[in-house]
Amino acid sequence: MQEAPVNKRVFWIMAAIGIAVMGFGVMGLFHSADRTNPGQWVRWFVGAALVHDFVVAPVVFAVALATRKVMPVWAAGVVNGALIATAVLAAMTYPFLRGYGENPANPSILPNNYALNLALVLGLVWVVTAIALVKTRLSLKETDPRTGPSASAG
Repeated sequence: MQEAPVNKRVFWIMAAIGIAVMGFGVMGLFHSADRTNPGQWVRWFVGAALVHDFVVAPVVFAVALATRKVMPVWAAGVVNGALIATAVLAAMTYPFLRGYGENPANPSILPNNYALNLALVLGLVWVVTAIALVKTRLSLKETDPRTGPSASAG
């Protein structure tokens, strides 16, 4: 199969733009060091990378393996996607749920009901997941719910 040359050009153009944007951000970080605290940022960045590599990725991998063992093959990918979305949303809203940065003197800092909003968004994620599962199951031509259409391919 021949790859279109435009794909390589687009990749390198986008890579150059991304590197330029990251460079601009890092320059701003150090240029405004009195307000941005680069040392703390570097510690946070390295810590986040370590937490991702040694906690998040192994947990996601283990959950994906467990999911494959307890549900049909045709459903596991959709459910894993929803589980990953759930974990990312929960992690992103954790500081808001905990009230970090809240200031009683300024009620406009964290004005929303973040627990309710998280519940609503997660509900939406799982409703969409359920719809995707139903549509996938209805579209299967195989009668074996464990294997789905991939069994007839081999």
